Amino acid sequence: MKRMAYLPLALLFLLLLTGLSAAQDVQSYIDQGIKHSQSGRYDQALQAFDQALKLKPNDPALITFKGIVYYARGQNDRALKEFEAAIKLNPNFGRAYYQRGMIYQSQEKYQPALEDIQKAKNLGYGVDPDFIELLKRKAAAQK
Repeated sequence: MKRMAYLPLALLFLLLLTGLSAAQDVQSYIDQGIKHSQSGRYDQALQAFDQALKLKPNDPALITFKGIVYYARGQNDRALKEFEAAIKLNPNFGRAYYQRGMIYQSQEKYQPALEDIQKAKNLGYGVDPDFIELLKRKAAAQK
């Protein structure tokens, strides 16, 4: 009877270990994805982020990482879709707004770039104020 009292604790411990292992796996895939991306191995980076998403689906940070890889590959349309998906999942995720704004800026769409970069800053994402001023000037010049 005494052994049965420990069964719920043992099961709880096992669940915690399983969760910890999954978190470590996710972080391992993230680390791999970043390493591959920094080395220009974009296909492997996307595979690593996809593996992480299998363990932690609907994570806006992981989706944003994929978008960054697509952006690095010059696949702006795919990158925009990833950033928009991340924003839809978490409208308060500043990094996704920042990255989307960077694409708009590279496409010389300065007003939407400015809006996204300001939104990212308002959400606490670190943005250089001089960059915002530059975007303001460029957006005003396009009007």
